[in-house]
Amino acid sequence: MKRWSSIAAIAVLCLALVLGAACGGGEEEVKKVKFGFAAPWVGILGAFVGLPAMQGIELASEMIGEFTVAGESYRWNVICLDNGYTIGGGMASANRFIFEDRVKFMHQTGADAALAAQPICEEKGVLLSISGAGMEAFDPDKRHTFQFSPTYMVHTPVLFQWLTTAHPEVKTVAIAVGDDRTGQEIRGAAVIAAEYFDLEVVYKDLHPADTTEFSHLAHKLVREEPDLFIGNPLILKAMREIGWDGLAAFHGWSRVTAAQAGWDNVQGLLVYQPNPFGEELPQEVKDFAAEYQARYEGQEFTMSSYYSATILYVMTEALKKAGTVDDVDKIMDVLETEIFDTWIGPLRFGGQGLIDTDHLLMWPAPIAEISDHDYHVIFDEMSADEAEALAVEVYK
Repeated sequence: MKRWSSIAAIAVLCLALVLGAACGGGEEEVKKVKFGFAAPWVGILGAFVGLPAMQGIELASEMIGEFTVAGESYRWNVICLDNGYTIGGGMASANRFIFEDRVKFMHQTGADAALAAQPICEEKGVLLSISGAGMEAFDPDKRHTFQFSPTYMVHTPVLFQWLTTAHPEVKTVAIAVGDDRTGQEIRGAAVIAAEYFDLEVVYKDLHPADTTEFSHLAHKLVREEPDLFIGNPLILKAMREIGWDGLAAFHGWSRVTAAQAGWDNVQGLLVYQPNPFGEELPQEVKDFAAEYQARYEGQEFTMSSYYSATILYVMTEALKKAGTVDDVDKIMDVLETEIFDTWIGPLRFGGQGLIDTDHLLMWPAPIAEISDHDYHVIFDEMSADEAEALAVEVYK
């Protein structure tokens, strides 16, 4: 299958690059800023999360190209490692980045890997970008930890508030997600938000994150007769096949997922975090997506690629505003206080009311619906500031 052969080729390439090269590139005479990027490479998580994320940040490095900080020219040198989405992988890759590659900036994909890397990054003064972790990962004493991707605790309440008026018939909710730390955070955010808006949570399952056969789980979920299901569209497929016809929602989306789950099964699916689809996307993002698909043989530009590329765009602006590529404290000051002009509009770090520090990048808060074989934004009236305020109300 062409898609999988392409993924395999990229995996082989990155394995070679780990021996000393970077996923990025550039002329030797330009100074390099190292950025360690760790994500899963194999299995389902590698195919749908890790490799697209690495491709996204690799292409962002090339598209950004040469940039100027305090009168000096630089390029990014993105160093890619496999963290397996695990505690051990997070620790091993963090140690490699810090002690061998001497990075000052690092990203860890997946809550388990990110939280394992956090202590050494905090100790060594390395700025750590994480994804998938919950509020316990952040506090004023963990000053080097930031989240650049959208966060469940901010976007999930937007979905439930919208449901109260758009779908007042929804009274009960079933949740089924993977049993890793990221899945636990998705479930935790949904349970709290549902109960805040007076919805009854009738099921909240954690299944092995690498599960591919969902018929048994689907029967358990359907027996609860939920009005709303939150979880993987592949579970939704199994539920539809035994007759369930309720409303469903998930935070992510891709056409590959739709092809696997069946387009008929995902019609009406709600998507409640920003994803790089729809006519409303800024032209710069559309252009990047087109280049991505051309570069990677038609592979889809998904949320994983979108979020990882955004990390590098924001970090580039942060270095420029700080006037340094070395002073991590000064760069963190900029991240905490400045507004960044990005390819999706102005973004800032917030979260003070949630985590007592402004270390969560506040994204727009749209809700989309899958209909007519496409992704359509159906609600975009809540600003990032309003979404943050709602999250504080719900979780505090």
